[in-house]
Amino acid sequence: MVTEPTKTKGGTTAPWTGRRAGGGGRIAQLAKRIRNAMAKIARNPVTALRVLLPRYGPFAAKAPDAEFRRAIRWSFGDLKRESLNAIFPGIEHIDVRVVRSYDREPLLSMTPSEVLAVGAMVRVLKPERILEIGTFEGNTTVNLAANAPSGARVFTLDLPPDWGRRYELDVPDIHFNAATGNHTGRQFIDTPHADGITQLWGDSAAFDWDEHSPFDFILIDGCHTYEYAVSDTRNALRVLRPGGAIVWHDYGMLEDVSRAVDECSREIRARAIRGTRLAVGFP
Repeated sequence: MVTEPTKTKGGTTAPWTGRRAGGGGRIAQLAKRIRNAMAKIARNPVTALRVLLPRYGPFAAKAPDAEFRRAIRWSFGDLKRESLNAIFPGIEHIDVRVVRSYDREPLLSMTPSEVLAVGAMVRVLKPERILEIGTFEGNTTVNLAANAPSGARVFTLDLPPDWGRRYELDVPDIHFNAATGNHTGRQFIDTPHADGITQLWGDSAAFDWDEHSPFDFILIDGCHTYEYAVSDTRNALRVLRPGGAIVWHDYGMLEDVSRAVDECSREIRARAIRGTRLAVGFP
């Protein structure tokens, strides 16, 4: 999703929220989003049906809370759901630092429990070099850095602010989730963790994964099409150090990501984390 910063009545820029201020502005923005959604559905009817029916069809779960409703619609993936301490015995004794957990876009970011799970995995695995695909506002990024060992470095990749809206691989409009803009990484900028974070720019399908490799821990949360999920996974497997781990976000919620992870699980050991949209793989 490409969204511009909000503007106050005085013309100053307010913190990015994904919504525009002002009654008339909200109505106009909503109408524009509806028009855009209808156009995407018209261009990709089959894909739209597969994506939207489980969420909004007659048998979809109904609840007034959007975050809760999203959780109970996780319906894809073949991996058995397991508790985090079944995957990492002893992790229940680990203390995790959670940074700015509620300064986030609820429907566009990881949930607090997912951030907690990622932080716990970093605490246990102690990776020295971390790669994140998909920065967005940087909430996960800053939590990766907050839980990494002293001296570790987090590299995070996102599309550049001047991106020309052309993906390297084919992306149907219904899966268009780019969020470029001046809000990218805002949560780690000017924090004590910023010195341990390197912002990288580019399309993950064209990015030089070897430049900063090898990595000990790779989090894949970029473009969510099957082609990108497969491409990112293949590259991650290639540049991951022995004993490292790959974590995928949106497993169970998005069919394309789930299918790519299920296929990868035939080649490496992969586990789905109960209560989250996370899966972790150990080559």
